[in-house]
Amino acid sequence: MTIHGIVIKMCFDYFHGFSNANMTVVRERPDSLAVYSPLVTQTAWLTALMCIACGVGLHHSSLNQEWLIQGHQQSWLPGQFWLFVTQWGDAGQCLLLLLLLFAHDSGKLALVLKTWLLGIPVSLVLKQTLNFPRPLNVLETQVLHVIGQPPLSGHSMPSGHAMAAGSVAALMFIFMRSDRAWRQGVVVLLCLLVALSRLSVGAHWPADVVTGFGLGGLLVILACHWERVQAWRLDPDSLRTRLGLLALQAIALFLVWIPPVEGVGMALARWAISAGVLVAVLTSWPRSRA
Repeated sequence: MTIHGIVIKMCFDYFHGFSNANMTVVRERPDSLAVYSPLVTQTAWLTALMCIACGVGLHHSSLNQEWLIQGHQQSWLPGQFWLFVTQWGDAGQCLLLLLLLFAHDSGKLALVLKTWLLGIPVSLVLKQTLNFPRPLNVLETQVLHVIGQPPLSGHSMPSGHAMAAGSVAALMFIFMRSDRAWRQGVVVLLCLLVALSRLSVGAHWPADVVTGFGLGGLLVILACHWERVQAWRLDPDSLRTRLGLLALQAIALFLVWIPPVEGVGMALARWAISAGVLVAVLTSWPRSRA
């Protein structure tokens, strides 16, 4: 079993103990999740499926290569900026960020965990099954303005970073109040920027990014249905939940720091999330002991 498989099993075994076998979802604040709105669900379905369809179509089009080459003909922003941005698309770093934001909200925390429990095996299976070559396996290095050390092997489709960014975009769209649409727009644009960074560093084709972003949204939809059918009753203030989240954060941080640091931008992003986790642990632990 791979390290990712071990992480999945540990998380599922630990948090499944909080699950509710009843078919009816009962929450203290039933309106805290906008996921129960049919309009939000329909919008998410349509957007996710359109992204996936466009990505698959782009993969079979000559535009997939042409757009990547055209985008690399000039440098739009400094390389360190793109290294900083692309690090935030790491699945472990995205998970850590969401845990920092929603560690004290039972419903949102359950949805975040379920999204990642679905996403990790889906990403691994698709990458291993499709195993499409990455840009540097097909194009000459002189054609691309490579930033950092993008992967050279296969497993290009879909982009895991874009999947994580798409999941974050969908989750934040659901969690935010509908009367603050400008905030939803800002978050979605930031997530799109993270997905775009995979093209800028030369790690993926446009089709990989578009498909991955759509799959990320689809994972959130599936997690929502899972939560409706079998809600996880998590007590954010209980000692068991605090310890479980602490263990999960430690594992995610370990996975985030495994790859070599490729530049100052990437190091800054990693240290930023590490500092955030440390502050969250130091401030939440006294609360869990109270």
